[in-house]
Amino acid sequence: MVATIVGCALCGAETADAQVCGKCVVELSHMLHHLAVRLPDLRVIAAKKASVMVRESRHGSRTVAPVPVNVGAWQLQQSIVEYAVQLGKALGLHIVRVHAESLLGVAAKRAQRLMSRNDAVQIYKLAETAVHRLDKQLEPPAERVLIGQCDHCGNDIWSSEDDLAAGWQPCSCGHTVNIHQVQEQQMFSLALSGAQGTAADLSKLLKGCGIEVRRLTITQWKNRGIIKQVSQQEGHPVFLLWDVWQALNR
Repeated sequence: MVATIVGCALCGAETADAQVCGKCVVELSHMLHHLAVRLPDLRVIAAKKASVMVRESRHGSRTVAPVPVNVGAWQLQQSIVEYAVQLGKALGLHIVRVHAESLLGVAAKRAQRLMSRNDAVQIYKLAETAVHRLDKQLEPPAERVLIGQCDHCGNDIWSSEDDLAAGWQPCSCGHTVNIHQVQEQQMFSLALSGAQGTAADLSKLLKGCGIEVRRLTITQWKNRGIIKQVSQQEGHPVFLLWDVWQALNR
């Protein structure tokens, strides 16, 4: 039987009876291995926590957990872990209490099997995006902060002081984003989890997203009745992140 020559769904190279060529299979394996090796470094960055708390859902229960100062690293870590879990399921692995690094390592060795699936292109593109975002987190652009993601393509938006002052910034996809809207979406995603903290901790978290709100300003908003405290932490008033964001943009 003569093999049918088709084009690779990813790079267009000729491949026999397969939707993805051998070169792209090897590239996926390298990317998954890279994620497995560098994920622990990302965990270190994401573990630098403030005392801002969010409520996370686990099997129907609600637990309180601290939000890192580096929100971008924390969110990327969660995204990569979820990706690893989905790869494990795609490979039929027993994934209970298995670290994402281990799942990614196994997936790297079984890249050929992953690339034989109907969703091979999506698996490859997700790995490609994760590697790009991970490398940016580990070696961030000089004097830039991660304010959120492009609403057009999902790429991370790293802004300089000039970008923040201008209010608009081109994304690598060519789409021009409204910086305020990107920041608001970032705040909204945290607010959905009920993010809250002291004036000092919220000020620190917001600064990491390119938003300048002084601790004293938040305290003044409380004294003027613009925002209300929802609890206390070691004698200091605790406020909802979304209330502070709304006060800033009232």
